[in-house]
Amino acid sequence: MPATHRPGHSSTGMKTSVATALASLAMTSIALPQRGLAQQPPAEDIDSTEFRYPVVITPTRLRQSLSDVPASVTVITADTIRRYGITRIEEALRLVPGMAVSRASGNDYRVNYHGTDATNPRRLNVLIDGVSAYRPGFSRVDWPLLPVALEDVDRIEVTRDPNSAAYGPNSMMAVINILTKHPKDVDQGMVSASVGSHHENGATARLATKLGATHLYATADNQRDSGYDNITLRGGAHDSTRVQRLNLRAETDLGAASSLELQAAIVDGKRDVGYVQDVFQITAPDIKNTETLLSGKWTRALSSNHELQIRGFHDKLSTKQTWLTCPFKALFVPDFRAFILENASLLAHIIDTQTLSTGDPMRDGQIATQLNTILAPVGGVFGGFLTACGATNQNMIETRTQLEVQDTYVVSEALRLVGGVGLRYQSADSDTYFGGQVGNTVRWLFGHAEYRPTSSTTLNVGGYGESNSLGRSTFSPRLAVNYHLSEDQALRAVYSQGTRTPDLGEVKSNWTETVTGLTPLVMGSSTGRFHFYDGNPNLTEERIRSLELGYLLMVRSAGLTLDSRLFDDRLTQLMSATTALETLTISNSGHVRLTGAETQLNWDFAPRWSSWLSYAFLLNREASTPVETTQYARHSGGLGLSHALTNDWRLSLASYGSTGNGYKESRYARTDLSASHTFRLGTLPGSSTLVVSYLHTPVVNTYLYSVGAYQSSYNDRLSLHGTVRVAF
Repeated sequence: MPATHRPGHSSTGMKTSVATALASLAMTSIALPQRGLAQQPPAEDIDSTEFRYPVVITPTRLRQSLSDVPASVTVITADTIRRYGITRIEEALRLVPGMAVSRASGNDYRVNYHGTDATNPRRLNVLIDGVSAYRPGFSRVDWPLLPVALEDVDRIEVTRDPNSAAYGPNSMMAVINILTKHPKDVDQGMVSASVGSHHENGATARLATKLGATHLYATADNQRDSGYDNITLRGGAHDSTRVQRLNLRAETDLGAASSLELQAAIVDGKRDVGYVQDVFQITAPDIKNTETLLSGKWTRALSSNHELQIRGFHDKLSTKQTWLTCPFKALFVPDFRAFILENASLLAHIIDTQTLSTGDPMRDGQIATQLNTILAPVGGVFGGFLTACGATNQNMIETRTQLEVQDTYVVSEALRLVGGVGLRYQSADSDTYFGGQVGNTVRWLFGHAEYRPTSSTTLNVGGYGESNSLGRSTFSPRLAVNYHLSEDQALRAVYSQGTRTPDLGEVKSNWTETVTGLTPLVMGSSTGRFHFYDGNPNLTEERIRSLELGYLLMVRSAGLTLDSRLFDDRLTQLMSATTALETLTISNSGHVRLTGAETQLNWDFAPRWSSWLSYAFLLNREASTPVETTQYARHSGGLGLSHALTNDWRLSLASYGSTGNGYKESRYARTDLSASHTFRLGTLPGSSTLVVSYLHTPVVNTYLYSVGAYQSSYNDRLSLHGTVRVAF
């Protein structure tokens, strides 16, 4: 096992040993003699009956049977999504044991594996065909803006373990890999239209063709909804979403055992936002986004047991968010900020009560004297707490450019290796958040080995080393043993470490709000600035140490698959402090321990009947701050049952729930009943689905440090959604 990089041990010798171990593992795939290729199915044969267990690719980057992977994995197929009438990728993740999914507003989904810090959920990685969807500025995932249409999703693989050993930082808790359909596997044409409650309307069209040796398709997608009916925040339920996507995917057979895959996406979105962290706002700070994404993957089979892959992508996201605000003139006086930092609660008191009086005449007099001196440029206390109105923004442009080389080598039927190197440059350009453009460079080296010393035992060992210009180097190892009790049963034991490195915002922020067009003028100028927050360049990575014991049962004759696990995760060095005005610092002082059990079951228990079950029991302990107990449910899960009434009609029932034990959380429960029908429109195959949803708990509580918590709700518990789809 490669040497591990432990917190506080960053000596040159240790870094060298880590790099040497990983380089040795990666380069062995080139140096070892060639032997026969072990029989492994292609990744798309996930439901192939030729192999005893389904095959996944996400946990280690190797195609592996579920009985051999060093992790717990949930696979959500396109058939499951359609069968249960699921309309969003975020909602599909409710099928995953332990996955916390909440909708804070119509366009603000919070998705967290095992919860923790719902204000900034960024400890799991989201991939689309292997390309990370994370934004470099604040390590966030914009769920409504994901550059993929639901109709293009083939399956979603969720690795429910720390997976930094395969994908590096930000894969600290789990990895969600959204895999899209291959161009040669889709219909020549497809159109779909949907309509539902809360103005949830959409239309999708896809055209596919073949040009010589190239299979390709283009998908246009338009989705919109009006969000909640009620939100108890300033601005109310102003949370509609409108998103347009255009996706292109092409795969070309280049001959000589090589292929080229190209993808492009353009996303244009508008999100209505009622609330922003500006108590002086007077207009809605709506957000307009434009994203362009280009990616390519070249694959070459160097021999029957040796494959080389080069993958690259470039992504650019433009965010425009402007609004009108009327702050106190005092905020534009530089010395006033220092005074407020020493009297953190005073500004909130002034805003709430519209007075300086604290109930202590002596202290009030001292404060008034100090403020009169500080605020002399704007007319003292009286003038300083008059307002001036103008326009401000939180505009930002974020870019990522990445190149990665991956080498896969099958040494024998007992040993397979994968390794690689990568480089990424990412930047964020915002006058508000950073005072201009900032960026960082990331380099990494990874390797993984799967070894089968006996027919009943599989060993997995791997690691990921990263050098990041934002901070110190990190290394994330993983070691796992899978033991096959029989053809139907397997046990696994996994030890892994993971990390999350600080993002650009946490390290390099220079958050200053600039207000232009001020009326009246402030200190003779129509432009004013006040400073909020500076990043902390001394931050280090968040860390997790995880232990898992798992059990897998698959009985094909009974149509049954059961996967259960026990886990103990210790998270340390967490950056869980807020950046509110009262706490303008962030550090690595947070920690929490997560222990529990999970199970998932898929069972086709009778002809025309299928079912699924997911359940998670979670204990959130030793949390250093209430923030690390947000989005926490001691019990959560779901149950689904589907019955084919005839060859053309199917009924499906699903129920989802969580107990809502976290800080400022509430219980959630929902039941969906869907009826689907297949038909022919002349010679064209089609299908229709009607979903009736009932919210047992219509109010969603969301923690927000500036207000404590707020509630989002619908006026009706019942909602409808219908979809019609025709292929040609």
